[in-house]
Amino acid sequence: MEQQLPIDIRDLLSAIEQESRTAGPKVTIYFSVPHSSDYAILGRAELKADVQSAAERLKALHTPEALRADILAKLQSLLHTDALWEHRSESYAIFASASFLRYYALPIPVQDNLWVNNDFQITPLIPLLSLPEHFYLLEVSLGFPRMVRVHPQFSVPIPLREVWEREAVIESAEPIHGRSFHTASGPGGEHHGGMIPHGASLDSRYRERHHQLTLLAHVVDKLLTRATEPLVLTGASEVVEQLRPYLHYKHVLVSAERIPLPSGNPIDVNTHSWQACTDLYRTRNESAGGITEELDALRAAGRVTEDLNEILSFSATGKVKTLIVNDNALASQSFDGSNFDMLNAALILTLRHHGTARESNTLHSPTGVAALLRPGVRI
Repeated sequence: MEQQLPIDIRDLLSAIEQESRTAGPKVTIYFSVPHSSDYAILGRAELKADVQSAAERLKALHTPEALRADILAKLQSLLHTDALWEHRSESYAIFASASFLRYYALPIPVQDNLWVNNDFQITPLIPLLSLPEHFYLLEVSLGFPRMVRVHPQFSVPIPLREVWEREAVIESAEPIHGRSFHTASGPGGEHHGGMIPHGASLDSRYRERHHQLTLLAHVVDKLLTRATEPLVLTGASEVVEQLRPYLHYKHVLVSAERIPLPSGNPIDVNTHSWQACTDLYRTRNESAGGITEELDALRAAGRVTEDLNEILSFSATGKVKTLIVNDNALASQSFDGSNFDMLNAALILTLRHHGTARESNTLHSPTGVAALLRPGVRI
């Protein structure tokens, strides 16, 4: 038995490919965990019911007794696996066969479902596959800004040493910061120093703020030189707006609400920040309408197909760039061992050939599925 946090889709695809060569049915279970203090008790009860349903389906498919016993023994072992219930996750994905058992804690809710089929079912993972692997979250401040890399189940602090060191120097000089001095001649020609509190001009304050924002933007841009994941800006709205023009990084999202940065252990089980970033990312994508415009343009060029047979054929030869599925298609996925799930097969093949998959609420298609073909491929 093996648990993996977070889910590694490449590793899962490799396991699916390996298991496709083994005899016997494959059981896939997705179930959401209740939002309750006694989630472990309720979750165990739900999983126990799923295992019982799997037993009934295996028997209905006339699965040999030895294979059926091996699969059920693996599934039943999860009921007594403490690690499964140590921390609450939004949901779980469980993959089991006579020779294989793996489960993943998922950071998003999924529709509860059970499949007993010739292959593992991964279509419910499309909403997760539509999200970035991680986000960068920057708490903008003119004092000591903070930055973290936010993953589904943990966050990793990113030091901003150049910025912090400069702020430490300024803070150590704070007793005389923002004040100006002048000298005046006394009756005997001697000079006396005088101090005028709050004598700093607005120009000097502007220059200081400009230097702070320029340095912060430079440090962040340098850290993200090779990155493509979204950078989420949070903090006081005025300062966030002032920083935005200084940044050259293109993949920026601005949160209207302050997102608290995780604290404590550098690797912490904390999904709140990730959930806030994903909500912002989804809202931006839904309002942008970019996928609809791209579909219309590529459809006119003959690079879009919505026929599942064609999609499966193109995905088998690595010609699908992006597989797009809407909510209706995901909600209607209910297959048993007598059905050949073309969408699931097309998804596995697309990902295996390094294509991508996306969920889109704006996709209007009779099948609920569309495939964007790679450049040079035409229907």
